[in-house]
Amino acid sequence: MAKDAKETHSSRRLSEILSILQKHHIIRGLTPVKLREILEDLGPTYVKFGQIMSMRSDMLPSSYTKELEKLRTDVSPMDFTTVKASIEEELGMPLKDVFASINEKPLGSASIAQVHEATLVTGEEVVIKIQRPHIYEIMEADIKLLRRACGMLKIAGQTGNLLDFKGVVDELWRTSQLEMDFIKEAENIDKFTSFNKDIKYIMCPIVFHQFTTRKMLVMTNLGGYQIDQKQFLTEEGYDMDEIATKAAENYVKQILDDGFFHADPHPGNIHVFQGKIAWIDFGMMGTLTADTQRIISKAVYAVVDDDIYDLEEAFLLLVKPEQEINQTQLIHQLDMIVEKYKETNFSDFNLGPLIEGCLTIIKTNKIQVPADLTLLARSMITMEGTLGKVSDHVNLLEILANHMRHKIQSELDLKTQMMQWAQVLYTNVRKGAAIPSMSADVLKQLKNGHLTLHVSQDPDMKTLREQRRNNHNLTLAIIIGVLYLSGSLMTISEIPKMLYGMPFISWVEYLVGTVLLVRLLLDLTKHV
Repeated sequence: MAKDAKETHSSRRLSEILSILQKHHIIRGLTPVKLREILEDLGPTYVKFGQIMSMRSDMLPSSYTKELEKLRTDVSPMDFTTVKASIEEELGMPLKDVFASINEKPLGSASIAQVHEATLVTGEEVVIKIQRPHIYEIMEADIKLLRRACGMLKIAGQTGNLLDFKGVVDELWRTSQLEMDFIKEAENIDKFTSFNKDIKYIMCPIVFHQFTTRKMLVMTNLGGYQIDQKQFLTEEGYDMDEIATKAAENYVKQILDDGFFHADPHPGNIHVFQGKIAWIDFGMMGTLTADTQRIISKAVYAVVDDDIYDLEEAFLLLVKPEQEINQTQLIHQLDMIVEKYKETNFSDFNLGPLIEGCLTIIKTNKIQVPADLTLLARSMITMEGTLGKVSDHVNLLEILANHMRHKIQSELDLKTQMMQWAQVLYTNVRKGAAIPSMSADVLKQLKNGHLTLHVSQDPDMKTLREQRRNNHNLTLAIIIGVLYLSGSLMTISEIPKMLYGMPFISWVEYLVGTVLLVRLLLDLTKHV
């Protein structure tokens, strides 16, 4: 019977979806406005999908993502009777045993959950985030229907660009499953708190784990004002430039130092409370590996320094090309983006168009982008928009670059440098001992005409530059070998010995050879 009921529900829901699609004349094509209206008519589940779709500029054209950003954030609230029953079901006990009072009017009502202010019987002011009943099952059923629809429909816009709707649906379901697990969100809060425990101006909620379940989250109530409520904050004596700067610096720290960042930093998720920046809503968090952090740093520096080749290298390290890349075309596309910023002051840098331009290049070159990077890109655009609502004088990219400079300076302390140089010196001495015999072999092959250099022509500028560097290094290696070999021959010759049993000329050749060897090894290390 349960199976029959599910099939009946699925059939009914499918009919409803098809009716809405017919109402909006889907067979005539899909426009951005039409997609937004369809999702709104389909209800809260699809509104949530649309909100997440608005963050996937790599999968959808920018005209669609911008329109989907207009989707309402609030939906019709659950009645309090349903809320109370859901809370008691999660607690496994009467509501009055845990909460002294609960405000029946919700603070917010979204597609997945609803939030209410409450007071524990122990006196703590808290908020309760409670899931809508059966939301997981409802979304799971809708996802199955959407996947079936994707197999039957090819939804295209008026421009003829095919939307990878199945890929979007799969990504949305994965993300939504994470958001519906409040145990995971509680872990995110604890992790975020750990990373920011030493920053006095940052705070986030404290989780009451004894009352938290997969479908209910209880945490301290961080009131205050949204970060963009400038009038109220100014009246309270806050400096808006300082607020924006501190929020931006902490956000950059999340990306470059922690590798664990807030993926939805819109004004509603950043409050000012008791003189501190308070982050809330940790359902959607992003993670970055140390390698990814390093590559992102390199990419930002490349933009700032107008180094197209370093930008291309960082770009290709971050993404996964699905086919052979036309590097000449890619360099030209990247150069066009950077050209816009070449004469721009740091304070006027706009990160949004830069990221959008990179996403356009990704689409035109059919490059696959890891989900964590698309999440980061949309998060940074959202954060830049939030800062713009708080202050006109704080620039996210400028703070990002300054943070990287300070980080590099702090890592390059004297002790570390001395250890690195000692290691290089030891390596040079060890390798230098083998160079005379190796050089003799090279010179013998050169004398007999057996040494051949293979050089292939390639119109790509980066490849030509690498070839020139390799030829230069090979020539330098031969000179070093000649110097060491000559110095060794002088040592066993009849020339008078002046220093430690060796001729003066041998010391000069060894010294020059060692200097050139150090230079060669540094150049090779730099371009590994």
